[in-house]
Amino acid sequence: MNYLEILDQLPKLKVYKDKEYNLNISYRFQKFDDELPILFLHGFNGNSKSWAYQFLYFKNKRSVIAIDAPGFGKSDSADFTMYMIAKLVINLLNNLGIKKLDLVGHSMGGMLAQIISAEFGEIVNRVVLSCTHKGYALPPLSPLRQAYSQRLEDRKKLSDEAFGQLRIKKMLPDLENGEIFSFLSAISKEITEASIKCGGMAMQQLDTSKYLLKLNQPCLILKGSKDIVVSSERSNNLEKSLPHAKVIEISNVGHAPYCEDASSFNKAIEVFFN
Repeated sequence: MNYLEILDQLPKLKVYKDKEYNLNISYRFQKFDDELPILFLHGFNGNSKSWAYQFLYFKNKRSVIAIDAPGFGKSDSADFTMYMIAKLVINLLNNLGIKKLDLVGHSMGGMLAQIISAEFGEIVNRVVLSCTHKGYALPPLSPLRQAYSQRLEDRKKLSDEAFGQLRIKKMLPDLENGEIFSFLSAISKEITEASIKCGGMAMQQLDTSKYLLKLNQPCLILKGSKDIVVSSERSNNLEKSLPHAKVIEISNVGHAPYCEDASSFNKAIEVFFN
């Protein structure tokens, strides 16, 4: 099955109108049973489509939800802190009647997963943090980090296809699998200036240190052996803040193990959740 066929099997995008923040949030929900669903939170180069391989793998095993962060997918853009985004997620889950779930957050989504698990812990059974860290801890009024400002400039001058391909080349410079490259770039080309501003500001203002003191659920930290996006120092700092967490490094993958080696990624989270 090629990447286009996998993307075609995604559940249709739905939109939830959040009354508290007057914001539309898009999401995908693949219902299997009334047991614990798995909630997936995407990274800075992605959206809810990023989890196509997970929707496929868990299709006849678990219910799966993937939510688009503000500015991504069809979600409205908003200058929100990561805590406010967490509250949006909780509001949507409450609207869906979901009281308990397992949680997977990748990169930016992993930062969000830390907040949700700490501040709204009653809803989280187990949590997986994939290729992520504690945030950049910059003051609230700081301008966008240089790396994010450059993304904005690239987004303004490049076509959708060229921008998507550039993002993946920078994220995974050693990637040789053309199918995975096409999958990732097809998703990254949908990133907008609003995506970069919303996600970038939320991440750079964040420091989850105080939140992690309250993260008590069973936790799995997944790392890619060739990840050049999350430094070893940042990854180690997260691990030190969660001494009870189990740590697994997936070999020969970079910053997108969920599709670079979907088999190992899916099996790791399935075993952990079971």
